[in-house]
Amino acid sequence: MKQLTRSLLLLIAVCFLGGMLAPAGALAAKAKAKPEQTVGYVNRQQIFSSYPGIQETLKEIQTLREAAQQDYDTRSKDLPEAERQALNDTIAREEARKEDILMKPVGDKIEASIKAVAEEKGLTVIIDAATVVYGGIDITADVIAKLKQ
Repeated sequence: MKQLTRSLLLLIAVCFLGGMLAPAGALAAKAKAKPEQTVGYVNRQQIFSSYPGIQETLKEIQTLREAAQQDYDTRSKDLPEAERQALNDTIAREEARKEDILMKPVGDKIEASIKAVAEEKGLTVIIDAATVVYGGIDITADVIAKLKQ
């Protein structure tokens, strides 16, 4: 009788553990299957430098900077140090505002192109290539092509 009880308990334990381990085995098999890639990455510097007309925009920004420097040099000659600093801050803020106005359409179009390519490829996350250690899908070339359309 004792042997039968032991065997029965052993059988119940095996069935119980088998039932618990079967889902774990199925999960492990599913995990070993190649997961769907949902993360993409882009090289933002490469995209930026490939942006149509970016060289002209950068030249315009350089011209703004040179004009701001000349304005500061002319207006600050006879000013005391505190007033020179205030003038410098004012001119720098204005220059930054103008640069932002010039660069906003570039940034907006790049972001829209990244989003469009990500949606076309079914990607849910896009990160900068500099942060990628392993995996993901490089969509840089696709984004550049989209920008040039």
